Amino acid sequence: LLLLHLQKIEQQSIQLHENLSRLAKVGTGAKAASGNNEAGREVDFDLIHKQTQQLYQMEEELNHEVKTLQTRIQQSARNHIIQEFGEGPVQVILELDFGNNDNSNNAAGRPNKISILLWHDTPHAAWTWLEQIGRNIWDGAEFQWKQGHIIDAIPREPDPVGGKIEFVEQSHHGHEAWTVGVREADSGAMGMYINLQDNTNLHKHETCVGKVIDGFDALQRLLEVARSQRFENNTPIVVRKATAMHVTKKEGV
Repeated sequence: LLLLHLQKIEQQSIQLHENLSRLAKVGTGAKAASGNNEAGREVDFDLIHKQTQQLYQMEEELNHEVKTLQTRIQQSARNHIIQEFGEGPVQVILELDFGNNDNSNNAAGRPNKISILLWHDTPHAAWTWLEQIGRNIWDGAEFQWKQGHIIDAIPREPDPVGGKIEFVEQSHHGHEAWTVGVREADSGAMGMYINLQDNTNLHKHETCVGKVIDGFDALQRLLEVARSQRFENNTPIVVRKATAMHVTKKEGV
């Protein structure tokens, strides 16, 4: 219900912007055409001024309501995360499957895994991703290195529930190297990507949801294989299994 209300308020905000633009054009036209009609100009501009001020006031009220709703959505998401994982930081673990490119174990014979610490100040994006992980949406997600500054992954199948990022949360953490961002892919599904350099300015309108904290050997292998796939027709690199847990817990507990 909160998300539906937010979408309604945002639509009203868009309509307000359109009305303000139309009034601005009317005001400009009236000013150009009223050189020989002083009285008419005073009446027209007084009306336009009043309507404009009313719209600006409505816009401020809508912006306040949008921010209030976003805060409530974040608080709801934060409560869900605590109920599911307990107090404290949460991590996402991606077990990689390199297919016929190489075996899926590292030099020590353990599975190649990347651990991602989720930021506490982007709970809406974090909970949306965690919900999808809980529904196994990210099992089988394919990694692709289409852009040099990031490597991204998108689920193979759409989320039957339609989970997506409803608004961009501003984190205290920028899109620095090894941080993880989420955004809506061209297909409409939610995708994630790992920043390979400081992309703070480039992705400032997208949510930075966490950072890689472990599994850099697996990440290095991922980049090496993904680079070779640009020239060879190899099996895609996929997420064999995506899981989430409290940072202090050990795997298998």
